[in-house]
Amino acid sequence: MRQILITGSFGFVGSRLAAHFLRAGCQVRLLDLPNHPHKQVQLAWLREFGDPDLIETDICDAGRVTDAVRGCDDVIHVAALLNSIAPYQQFHRVNVLGTQTVCQACLSVQSAPHLTLVSTSDVFGIPRPGEVITEDSPFRTWDEPYADTKIEAARHVRMLRSEGKLSASIVYPGWVYGPGDRQFFPAVIDMVKSGVVFTWHRSAALEIYLIHIDDLIAGVQKIMDHRHQPCQDFLILDSQTGMTTVDLYNEIAHYYAKTIKQVHLPYNLMMTLAKATQTLARYRLLPAPLLSTTDVKAFGNEFRFSTERAARLLDWRPAVEPRQGISEALQWQSNNFPR
Repeated sequence: MRQILITGSFGFVGSRLAAHFLRAGCQVRLLDLPNHPHKQVQLAWLREFGDPDLIETDICDAGRVTDAVRGCDDVIHVAALLNSIAPYQQFHRVNVLGTQTVCQACLSVQSAPHLTLVSTSDVFGIPRPGEVITEDSPFRTWDEPYADTKIEAARHVRMLRSEGKLSASIVYPGWVYGPGDRQFFPAVIDMVKSGVVFTWHRSAALEIYLIHIDDLIAGVQKIMDHRHQPCQDFLILDSQTGMTTVDLYNEIAHYYAKTIKQVHLPYNLMMTLAKATQTLARYRLLPAPLLSTTDVKAFGNEFRFSTERAARLLDWRPAVEPRQGISEALQWQSNNFPR
C-alpha cells in the first residue's frame, strides 16, 4: 500500500490532499501542530474517508519529522506560514527551516521518498510588461516575507535535486479556491457583503489566476505518478480564467443577492493603507489588516503564465470552469459558515 506523508495536513490544501489519497486507498500520515485551530474538525472529516496516522509536531523538530518520513513512498510538503502580520523570523523558521528539515528527513531515511513541495507562483515575482512566466523564469523577490521565504525554500529543494541527492518536484499554484477554503473566499465574501468592493489596478481590469482545489490535487497526483521520470517543476493554475477581480465580486454578489458599489483607488494609496493597517494589526490596535501589501501587489499588477509544460509532460489541464468552481465554493461557504 502506498504510504504518503502530508505536512500541513489540517490546512485547506493539505486536508483536501489527504482526503483524496485516503479515498484512493493510500495509507496517509498527517503532520501538523498539536494546537492547530482546525484540528478536531479536520480530523473528524478525514476519518470519514479512512484511518490516517497522526503525527503532531513542529515542522522544525528534526527527530519527529524524520520518524514521520520513515517508510513513506511520497512526502507532500504543504506546511507554510501565510499570516501577513507575523515577524519575518517566524516566516523564515516555518517556510525555510521547516522545508530544510523535511528535506533532511527525506535524505536521512534508508529508502528516500519522493518529495513534492507545494510552493506558490509568487516566487516568480511581479513580471515585466508583456512577460509570460514559465517554470524557467527567474525567481524575483517581492520584499514580502511569505513570497521571499518561499523562494528560499524552493531554491533549497532545487539545489539538493541538482546535486542528485533528492528526488523532488515543485508545484507553483495560483490562488487556490474551492470547498474547504477558510481564508481567501471568506475575506472576499465579507467585502462583498459590506456592499463596497475595492479595485486598485493601474490601468485596465486584470485577469486573476485561480486554481480550483480539485485541479490542484489532480496536478499533484499526476506529478507523483510521473516521479520516476526526471523530476521537474510545474505551474499548476488556470492560465485562462477570463476572470477579473470585478467579475469575482459580481459572481459572489449575485450568489448572495447583494448590490455592490465598486470603488477604484490609486495603487499607491492602497499600498499605503495596507502598510498602515498591517502595522496597526501587528501591534494589536486592529483585529486584522484591511488587506496585505502582498494582496495589493498580486491584484494590482498584470500576470501572465504558461502551463504548457504541465499539459505536455503530464497531460494536465484545468478541468473546473471558474464560474462553476466559484459556485461550488460559495455553496460550501454557505453550508459551513452561514453569514
